[in-house]
Amino acid sequence: MSQIKLFSSLLLGWFLYTAPDFNTHEYYVSSTDVVYITKNKHIQITTRIFIDDIEAYFNSRSNSKIKLQPDLNEDQIDSLTQVFFNKNFNLIFDNKELKINYLGRKYKEDQLLIFAEALAIEEPSSFEVNNTILTSFRKGQQNIVHFKAENFKKSFLMDASKTILIQLWNH
Repeated sequence: MSQIKLFSSLLLGWFLYTAPDFNTHEYYVSSTDVVYITKNKHIQITTRIFIDDIEAYFNSRSNSKIKLQPDLNEDQIDSLTQVFFNKNFNLIFDNKELKINYLGRKYKEDQLLIFAEALAIEEPSSFEVNNTILTSFRKGQQNIVHFKAENFKKSFLMDASKTILIQLWNH
């Protein structure tokens, strides 16, 4: 009986090792938290992207080698990150595009965290999210957006087929 278990274990191990779908399946995801602070009429935005994904994106569009964590050129990475974020993430409140201010970035484990804000924003009756973070670069890229406010909390899953989201703000 133990020979059958040993043979079964070896066969299963070999199958898992050689089966391409089990070893090469990639999962690409970013996450963005959008927090509306009612008393300050302020929006705080934090986006998390895996470092290897954003690094590959930057390198695909550059003649020079872009290296993150540690940065080879901090000013260049800040500039690239700001342009990337401003191009790929927009918020519209009551049909008016918000001016989002890029604040900076930092690394946390294997992720790049991007920080941004929008100031003096009235609570909307509706909002729109445009999120194309890596959707044209990574097949299967998914972007999760979490909205939080005093009386509102909702999460959305976006991908290449759904880069624009229009939603009523529930009070």
